[in-house]
Amino acid sequence: MEHPAPQTDEELMLSVQGGDAGAYQELFHRHNRSVLGYLRRRVRDEEHASDLFQETWLNVHRGAHTFKANQRFRPWLFGIAVNTVRDSYRKQGRRIQTTEMVMEPGVPPRSNHPTRMTIEAAIDTLPEHLKQAFLLGAVQGFNHREVAAQLDISPDNARARISRARSHLRKLLKPE
Repeated sequence: MEHPAPQTDEELMLSVQGGDAGAYQELFHRHNRSVLGYLRRRVRDEEHASDLFQETWLNVHRGAHTFKANQRFRPWLFGIAVNTVRDSYRKQGRRIQTTEMVMEPGVPPRSNHPTRMTIEAAIDTLPEHLKQAFLLGAVQGFNHREVAAQLDISPDNARARISRARSHLRKLLKPE
């Protein structure tokens, strides 16, 4: 007996629009780790990231009616996550801030293979506009058009920001 092909994210989202709670749960199951990972990298505060995570998924539920059948779900979802972070900081009346740099500038990592902590510390040194583009493009795997749409910039600007971020990170992480 053949099993039916699993539904795509887009098909599930259309089912969510029709009131299917199981479809919403499946989307959550498929994407919760990547959304939480993105939020953790953005705010570097576990409690705040957890709050934003819940708010993001609540916004997905509230905004389900805005999803269009010809859209891709994942960029739509991460657009909501990006806006949730922006709104949070706007409500608090402060700018998005990166955490303190763990690695001293110009001090190479202890080995020729940068550790995860060193890489994350290096990402934290990026200016916010480069960090956003890098996390969405290089870490989450969105293409330049999708990054551009989420950040409300041109695809060329998205490509340039990701490229500048990579260049900055290569310089910081270059073994001596």
